[in-house]
Amino acid sequence: MVNVLIVNGPGLLRESIVYLIEKDSELNVIGSAENGMQAVDLCSALAPDVILIDIEMPECDGFEAAKRIKHQFPHMKVIFLANQTDKKSGFFALKSGADGYLLKNIKGSELILAIKCAANNMKIFHPNALDGMDIFMEHEWRDGSVPHPADNLTIREIELVKYIAQGKSNKEIANILFLSEGRIKNIVTGILKKSALQHRTQLAVYAIKKRYI
Repeated sequence: MVNVLIVNGPGLLRESIVYLIEKDSELNVIGSAENGMQAVDLCSALAPDVILIDIEMPECDGFEAAKRIKHQFPHMKVIFLANQTDKKSGFFALKSGADGYLLKNIKGSELILAIKCAANNMKIFHPNALDGMDIFMEHEWRDGSVPHPADNLTIREIELVKYIAQGKSNKEIANILFLSEGRIKNIVTGILKKSALQHRTQLAVYAIKKRYI
């Protein structure tokens, strides 16, 4: 069972998130907070596995709350829920130690998957939040304060993974890369084996975690 803490102002959105999560037998909402300070206190009292947190909140914003939570409880997973994506917010999310950055208009099934992925030590960031991140992260990569993205895949494999993360089928990717569908299937199989993953959904999450997109 994955215990979830929701940090968001009272209203329809929070009620909808609670309802959605409670429908899944593997997830449990153990509490909710209205601001970042309450979130830190509840993390100490309730020990959640995953925290869903809004960025814009009174007293202590989401970024600051995430930094405090990850400092005190590094094993807890923090996922931001944002109204929009931009490079600066994505940068601050990464710097705070967050494990995910998603839009509030995300599909219910995708949110459930993201929570479970975070609980299993995967990072889930909306692609737009990481687009061009090298501009913001160059100094951190250079001084070693943030690890440089892993370079385990070939250029062709990374290119293919980007299309998988965009939801394209093997046939669509084959048409784009001017390769046979069978060839694409073989490359995907090789990537899954190399990355020790089992299916395309995990591969898409892996791509974001490794900052290939």
